[in-house]
Amino acid sequence: MIPDRFVKENTIIGIFNYCTRRCERCPFTERCTLYLSERDYERRHPQATWQDQVHDSFAETFRLLEDWCKREGIDFEQMMRDADSEEANAEMERAAEHVRGDPLQKLATAYTHAALNVMDAMAAARSQRRWGATVDAALDTITWNASMIGAKVHRALHGYAERELVANEDPTQNDWNGSAKVARILVDESREGWRVVLREGEAPEHSPLTELLVMLDHIDAAIAERFPQAMAFIRPGFDAPAETRRL
Repeated sequence: MIPDRFVKENTIIGIFNYCTRRCERCPFTERCTLYLSERDYERRHPQATWQDQVHDSFAETFRLLEDWCKREGIDFEQMMRDADSEEANAEMERAAEHVRGDPLQKLATAYTHAALNVMDAMAAARSQRRWGATVDAALDTITWNASMIGAKVHRALHGYAERELVANEDPTQNDWNGSAKVARILVDESREGWRVVLREGEAPEHSPLTELLVMLDHIDAAIAERFPQAMAFIRPGFDAPAETRRL
């Protein structure tokens, strides 16, 4: 939950839920409550670490949630007790274990580890030679997207697994489709990044790096099969009609 002070007339509600979190590339930062709240925190706490920011963000979220429950006449403490019950925790663990064991999640996780290992191995070379802006941008994209692919796939699978708990959910405009769409966008950006690296690095036809492209192809195909409506999901701001996207 974001404090009301960051909500403006031109705010795009929920835009940060379905973005790639590369704020430096985004034309909507001044309309994003998450971006504004994070920059505000950094100004007020210049010495804070990212761990401090995460901790304080959760604390603020719980405070706002408690205030909302009071306004709505909901027993916040009872709600927290119910959420922390043995039965609730066991159900959450069963859902998490189901998602972790899903072949798509396993594939996404395997790609994350493989891509980050390659990026770590290339770090020394990047520090010793000038790659050129195109290659540097491709490597940055690959590195940034690597862990996000697994995270977005996990969110999509977890949301779909619990879809029956959400009443009257739209068959297309729902969180699992939105998360799956972002995952496919990240996959596509990563594939293009690897193509640049392979081309500019003059990698041989059977370079082991091509296996990472194959993995991405499999991930993309699996997401498309599991979430056939994902690309029809309209992301707030990004997929809105052109006239509503202008700053």
